[in-house]
Amino acid sequence: MTIKFSDVKFYKSVSLWTSEVFFDNKKEVIFVGRSNMWKSSLMNSIFEKKDLVKTSSVPGKTRLANIFVVANKYYLTDLPWYWFAKLWKEFKDELDWLISWYLEERRESIKNVIMLIDSKLWAQQSDIDMYEFILKLELPVTIVLSKIDKLSNSEISKSVSHASEMFFGQNIVPVSSTKRVGINELCKIISKSLS
Repeated sequence: MTIKFSDVKFYKSVSLWTSEVFFDNKKEVIFVGRSNMWKSSLMNSIFEKKDLVKTSSVPGKTRLANIFVVANKYYLTDLPWYWFAKLWKEFKDELDWLISWYLEERRESIKNVIMLIDSKLWAQQSDIDMYEFILKLELPVTIVLSKIDKLSNSEISKSVSHASEMFFGQNIVPVSSTKRVGINELCKIISKSLS
């Protein structure tokens, strides 16, 4: 099954103060990552849109779960960044709660969690913690190594090798949103998980 991801529109935003999470049966794919992983740029590249998913020059600006509906059948959801060290503690805790609450509430509908890792910095402890939480919920996960256009071919190989050891058994997809490297492969993985 090939999904036309360009057939997309913004659906709604959800915060901890939302009275209830929607409980329909649409299948969903979630995007998570630390601040400055170019998550919004990746989603825009998947959607083939310039600025549907808002990007910002300020790292970690997203503070809501922003939900997009594709072909009126599937949700692709941009969750807030996690564990942003420079943020006031109360906001950081609030966003961590939003992520865990959303994943738990929607776990029956979530068919894949796309987790972005910085290809240059490799996985940080916060990434490992999030990965373990996703596994605890028994959710499928795909590891995306972001910003590979900033690395040499040998550095990309090292990053992929390290991620394959750290996240053994998971799909590892190196991508560049700006050059659209790896985007088609990721779209195929997402399509398969929603089929």
